[in-house]
Amino acid sequence: MVFSHFIRTVLFLFIVSLHLSCKTLSSLEPEDITIDVSQAYKLLHHGYTFLDVRTVEEFEKGHVDLEKVFNVPYWFYTSQGQENNPNFFKHVSSLFNQTDHIVVGCKSGVRSLYATRVLVSSGFKSVKNMDGGYIAWMEKRLPVKVELKELKYDEL
Repeated sequence: MVFSHFIRTVLFLFIVSLHLSCKTLSSLEPEDITIDVSQAYKLLHHGYTFLDVRTVEEFEKGHVDLEKVFNVPYWFYTSQGQENNPNFFKHVSSLFNQTDHIVVGCKSGVRSLYATRVLVSSGFKSVKNMDGGYIAWMEKRLPVKVELKELKYDEL
């Protein structure tokens, strides 16, 4: 009888500690960090600025067409694979204050999630990841812009 009471007590304490640790882990990342494209579109028309974290080449092939759009690559493609941009946070911090409202996007929503986590964990207060990225933006037929590259005379 004493042994079964001991087992129940240990089991109860284990469940409580497991519950508390899960709560602590989930509080490290806000639950509403990722939003869908429709929510992003609304926020971008109500004071948020768009931060595109794709490469410059990807950005120039097409990006969301808004008044306030910035491109700061989160990583680069190299011959060794993907490499994080060592100046990402520094560059973003030069463009934004930690209280600015930002929607972060990329091609599909993966890079932007990593970038959003970096910004939130570094003290940015109002940063949202756009789920689905540029692909989802285009699927919704939202406005896009393509940068036209000027040809130099010797390229003609």
